[in-house]
Amino acid sequence: YCSPGVANSSGAPGVIDGIGSIVVANNSLTLRASALPGNAFGYFLTSRTQGMTAQPGGSQGVLCLAGSIGRYVGPGQIQNSGATGAFSLALDLTQPPPPTGLVAAAPGETWNFTAWHRDTVGGSATSNFTDAISITFR
Repeated sequence: YCSPGVANSSGAPGVIDGIGSIVVANNSLTLRASALPGNAFGYFLTSRTQGMTAQPGGSQGVLCLAGSIGRYVGPGQIQNSGATGAFSLALDLTQPPPPTGLVAAAPGETWNFTAWHRDTVGGSATSNFTDAISITFR
């Protein structure tokens, strides 16, 4: 949802995909952000609430989450898009990061995800977001 995102400095909007299983007990879901600027740092965000906020905090993009938003910024979770313009993160569904503390995802719950990343516009540092995905776990 919330697609396409706002084009970043690569000329394309960033895209998020979920790869693996939506069965909570399998704990085998990986998020992938692609079509990003090369060598840009970023991380994934999650919320149980969808939203649409244009240019939050001076970003060039649209934040497609609302409510309590968790950030995957723990050790090893902040990623770099490298030469391919993509990064990924294997999620631990027993510990999604809402801002009030770690809670486990449960069957029947819907979680929404997007990726935030650094970007430049006209040589000035800014940021942007990918589109978003909504996953209802089983």
